[in-house]
Amino acid sequence: MAICKILIILWYAFNLIIVFFYSIIKVKKKWDVLKLSKILTEEEKLYLKYFKIIFTVILFFSYTSSLSAKTKITWWNYSDEGGGLDSNLRELVQDKFNASQNEIELEIVFKDGNINDNTRTALLAGVGPDIITSSGSSYVKAYHDAGLLLSLEKYSKEYGWKDIILPWAYNTGVFDGEFYSFPSNYETMLYFYNKTLFEENGWKLPTNLKEYEALVQEIRSKGMNAFVYGSSGWQPTHEHLVGNYFNTYAGPENVYKALTGEKKWTDPIFVESIELLKKHMLDGYWSGSLENYYAIGWDDYFSQLTTRKAAMLPIGTWGFGDTIAGFSEISDEFGWSKLPILGNYGGNPNYQLSIGSTMSINAASKFPDEAAKVINWMISDKKRVVELTKNLGFGNWLIPLKYDDKDFSEDIHPSMRDFFIDFSETTGKGDYGYTTWTFYPAEAGSHVWKEMEVVWAGDISVMEYLEEQQKLWDKARSKNALIPVGKR
Repeated sequence: MAICKILIILWYAFNLIIVFFYSIIKVKKKWDVLKLSKILTEEEKLYLKYFKIIFTVILFFSYTSSLSAKTKITWWNYSDEGGGLDSNLRELVQDKFNASQNEIELEIVFKDGNINDNTRTALLAGVGPDIITSSGSSYVKAYHDAGLLLSLEKYSKEYGWKDIILPWAYNTGVFDGEFYSFPSNYETMLYFYNKTLFEENGWKLPTNLKEYEALVQEIRSKGMNAFVYGSSGWQPTHEHLVGNYFNTYAGPENVYKALTGEKKWTDPIFVESIELLKKHMLDGYWSGSLENYYAIGWDDYFSQLTTRKAAMLPIGTWGFGDTIAGFSEISDEFGWSKLPILGNYGGNPNYQLSIGSTMSINAASKFPDEAAKVINWMISDKKRVVELTKNLGFGNWLIPLKYDDKDFSEDIHPSMRDFFIDFSETTGKGDYGYTTWTFYPAEAGSHVWKEMEVVWAGDISVMEYLEEQQKLWDKARSKNALIPVGKR
């Protein structure tokens, strides 16, 4: 619009200059339009007419060119071509957005290597993309503290993002009372189980510790493993179990208090949680024995579950794809469930939160309004989001939005549809816990799984393990290196 006004002014200015020029030459005094028109020759009037036509044509093409020019918005994202992320984001987001309107051109740039290092370097130099991808809340906090992120508060109010994004996810991006970021992916822990096997034996999913332990013994009496799980190929698997017991025995409220410093990890409720985990591990709850647990890996999970060597599998949402694929080849059916509550302080069944990548806008962006339009286009159509994550095996781009039945096409597996809806409803009510790999500072996060083997070996006590854990938290807190935790 501004360019249009400038061109109109130039058109009038050109006419005035022509009139003034001829006034000086022909009239020899101050300009007089009426007198000038009388003394110009027909040839001069013709030349003047041609000049006006040519200039008008130039202005017309300049104007139409300005209308067709698009504002370019860049977005840096990590590259995962092998997993299909690059091609799906390019096709379903970049290309479809660009085809949906003619004002903004979105370019997604896929960065090899560490996206966070590339982004940090660019932001500190005052440049970088308009839309920022980071690997989690710790990076968002660092960017915010350095003044590198733009507040999205006004855009959130304009587009109603607070009504679209799940409350817990929205709160993770609030700093100093303003909204700066939201997760573009999340994970959680749950149980997969052989539903047909349960029905044949009359087994029911446990709802408390007594039922949990009784079910494990019943399954093992049939010559099967109660749970198939193990750490071969991925030692941090241990922290999945630690988080499961903290969030189902001690409960999310107590975990939250420990994360925020209101409680210590050495408090009795956490000691009891790890003591119970140790007892169950040494009793062979996972894969029959501690030795088997150390020897079993990813492929074994789904093999044992589908061949009835194990009845249940505790794993994250990243296990949906292989579980669906495995049971599609046999007559048995599978089910999934939230983890049972094992302690008196566990509260309601919950989903542990794990935040993957996040999205923000660069404070140095020259086109923040346009960048916000891109983000709004992405998250305002939940069917589009579901299509994208379906193409990625439901292991990526799980934006935490408020989903319901109408957001899912018929080709979405019913188990995934039910999970999306239940996760939205459950966490929307405040029934959520916390994963160690998202909310623990670096050293404490490594310690929680590395030293777990020492506890299981009996070389240190549970209290010694948690005392060291608390020291690492105290150290991180003194250095302001804690991970942001949204208010409950």
